[in-house]
Amino acid sequence: MRIPAWFPCVHLPFVLCCSDNPALFSAVATGRPVVALFVLAPAFWASHNEAHIKIDFILRSLAALAPLLSALSIPLVVRNAPGRRDIPATVVDTVRALDADTLFCNIEYELDETVRDRNVQDLLARDGVAMSVSDCQSVVAPHRIRTNDGKICHVFTPYKNKWIPIVASEPQLLDILPVPPPVQSPLSPRALEYAAQHTSIPTSVLRDDLRRRALADWPPGQHVAQSLLTDFLAHRSSAYKTDRDYPAKHAATSRLSTYLVSGAISTKMCVRYAVDANAGRLDSGNPGLVHWISELVWREFYRYILVAYPRLCKGQAFKLDTEHVAWSYDQTRFDAWCAGMTGYPIVDAAMRQLNTTGWMSNRGRMIAAMFLTKDLLIDWRWGEKYFAMHLIDGDFASNNGGWQWSASTGTDSQPYFRVFNPLLQSRKFDGAGDYIREFVPELRGLPPSAIHAPADVLSAAEFAKLGYPRPIVDHAAARLRCIEAFKKAAVLAG
Repeated sequence: MRIPAWFPCVHLPFVLCCSDNPALFSAVATGRPVVALFVLAPAFWASHNEAHIKIDFILRSLAALAPLLSALSIPLVVRNAPGRRDIPATVVDTVRALDADTLFCNIEYELDETVRDRNVQDLLARDGVAMSVSDCQSVVAPHRIRTNDGKICHVFTPYKNKWIPIVASEPQLLDILPVPPPVQSPLSPRALEYAAQHTSIPTSVLRDDLRRRALADWPPGQHVAQSLLTDFLAHRSSAYKTDRDYPAKHAATSRLSTYLVSGAISTKMCVRYAVDANAGRLDSGNPGLVHWISELVWREFYRYILVAYPRLCKGQAFKLDTEHVAWSYDQTRFDAWCAGMTGYPIVDAAMRQLNTTGWMSNRGRMIAAMFLTKDLLIDWRWGEKYFAMHLIDGDFASNNGGWQWSASTGTDSQPYFRVFNPLLQSRKFDGAGDYIREFVPELRGLPPSAIHAPADVLSAAEFAKLGYPRPIVDHAAARLRCIEAFKKAAVLAG
């Protein structure tokens, strides 16, 4: 008997769960034996700047998934595709070895992943093997939303105003697929032997301190994700709208972004549970829940834009005229930003949080990104890559969208003359300085009156004792330079 082989996804983001997993559910529904396939792709991941801490979480999540699949009588086959372009051949080789006649998978919308999966499908077709593709990334499929005159929505609010009525009028879009029942049909001895030979999941390559932090902060598994969701909705969601902007309030957010990226939980499940907690409402009712749902829609919006404009996957700006901006490529200043040594405490706290934990609050991301692109006028692509290489919850569409928003090069982005003042941001969102003290130990002994701009408040002798750098740029002058650079770019673009 030929068997269907299911693989969660051969590249990030995976769908490392058994519930609300359409590919898995469809495979089991055939009534035939099922094998799960996971392809390790180190060269492919490296070419996309995937963070080591993110790969570590994926591998831990995979290890947590294996026994859940086993309980469904589904063996997990783990293969390795060492070269960047080896994934299609590895998938097809496995399908042949298992004598499978159908490959079930969940779609990925990024450009390279789309090309990769098309190559898989073409190779399978030569062997007479079908490929069934499901969408577990979106509540509303990208192709469904257009403006009234049939164009792409370039601004979030009109997009959301289309998204909300679709979901409200089609409640089945929020139906959650259950964990499928155990497979009853036995695998062939050949398939069982093959599966038994390919079960090894690599261990972490993280440095010890980051590994310990990741283990404590981000335990893997769908049950962990669902527990976080339930706890957030029950105890913290009401304050989400007001508290999320204060980075010292670590419990203010859901902490689900890492699990969304790995596929341990779906956006659909998050929206569905939030709507249920909000008495069935999407855009009215509890302000915290409404705002959280809106943030989930932002994730869909950025993926929607990426699908409409695949050139974003090639490092191009959404606003093509901004390609004329004379970006700086000052390595010394960039290194200072990366290390959290800019002399602006709120910026440095954000970057050090990223470097030591693999995560950063949304407010911290905006402050750090705008400082790099506006105060230092450094190409946003440098920052986008650095974030991708360090974030445990790195998602290409969201990361790209966020960076282009801050740099004023993207869709629905900040106007170029909007430049965050890091000192004002610091006083507004970390008034007591608790966030700065947590991640910038040189400044822990300073009172709120001095901690936000110690070089301006302390005497030269007092400041020297801190061992902390002076600001690497004057904000007022940098702001004017940035505005002038964008004005010149507009002239060059015609």
